[in-house]
Amino acid sequence: MQDPDRDPDLRQRAEDEAQKRGHAAHLPEQDLRRLCHDLEVHQVELELQNEALRELQYNLQISEEKYRDLYDFAPIGYITLDADGRIHEANLMAASMLGEPRASLTNQRFQYFLERESIRDFIIFRDRVLATEGKETIVVRLRATREHESAWVLVEGKVSEGQTLRAALIDITGRKQAEEALMRRTDDLIRLNAEVEAARNEAHLYLDIMTHDVRNANNVSSMYADLLIDLAEGDLKAYAVKLHESIERSNEILKNVATIRRTQEESVHLAPVDLDAVIRTEIATFPRASIRYVGLPVEVLADGLLSTVFNNLIGNAVKFGGSDAGITVRVGERDGEVLVSVEDTGPGIPDAVKRTLFTRFERGMARGKGEGLGLFIVRTLVTRYGGTVRVEDRVPGRPEEGAAFRFTLRKAGNGA
Repeated sequence: MQDPDRDPDLRQRAEDEAQKRGHAAHLPEQDLRRLCHDLEVHQVELELQNEALRELQYNLQISEEKYRDLYDFAPIGYITLDADGRIHEANLMAASMLGEPRASLTNQRFQYFLERESIRDFIIFRDRVLATEGKETIVVRLRATREHESAWVLVEGKVSEGQTLRAALIDITGRKQAEEALMRRTDDLIRLNAEVEAARNEAHLYLDIMTHDVRNANNVSSMYADLLIDLAEGDLKAYAVKLHESIERSNEILKNVATIRRTQEESVHLAPVDLDAVIRTEIATFPRASIRYVGLPVEVLADGLLSTVFNNLIGNAVKFGGSDAGITVRVGERDGEVLVSVEDTGPGIPDAVKRTLFTRFERGMARGKGEGLGLFIVRTLVTRYGGTVRVEDRVPGRPEEGAAFRFTLRKAGNGA
């Protein structure tokens, strides 16, 4: 079994050397046959090993070509640098990012392709990688080329053999642009927020001045209206009474505006509040109204504005229920919640109005009275306390027999 690739000179030299030694000439014939057999077996073994080595070499070549393709056509850049930053090897993506043919990159310093402000940072990064022999990262900016604008690149480097540095180049220009856009947007929002805050403070200043002046004017007007009511008769007295009612509605508007400001500006700090005491205090502010109270001593989670809820609901029942309307305030408990209702025997509320009654500036009673803020404030405060509010017929299905405003509050001491 002759190997065609075997070196003939090597064969001749081996035969000459064997003849010089002459060991086989003195052996018996039987030993010569055994020796020939062993040599033939050994030759077959060597040929098999040679064949295996060639197959291994072929597989290694295929593997090298495959990984070379993976290296060359990788979607990120790869470069190999020496200790001075000179490029020894680069893949196609790295050449594209640097804007040079790959062949011309050899022995060029990587720093040459960086913007001025990134050169010093890269040198520090390179020295740190070579000193620690660990993986390090840095963000640098590549110079603009004829084909490409300046780009931001994340460099991940690690020491290879000796003082060789291998690095991956990842284009993060899009991310940097997004970050810069976000920073600009943040700055704009900060500026706009400052402008809004300044405008809000200015508006509050004007509102404070206006509220103060209107309240003072109302006080004077109310005093003169009271005098007219006492002195006038007939139609003039009726007009004076209507004037006094208008002044009272103006004061109510001022009070509601102040309440809305408090709900928007003050932080929510809920604490146990004696609900029974709040209700009795508010009922006492309507001495001429027929109000029945069915309650129980209970504490709820609320704040100092809870009384406004009852003032508005009882006030609406008095205002729109008519002089003969009866008002009932009920308090009960269910499943750890406190249920409250304010009912009246007035003309009731149509179903079409119920859906929008708690919306700002809606006048549910349709009598031309009220500024439409009272029930909006009620819903705002009940929601603030973690409850819900709704309006129903006092007698289900019979709206003409009065309305019932029902809302829930969280009971204090329930782990809330």
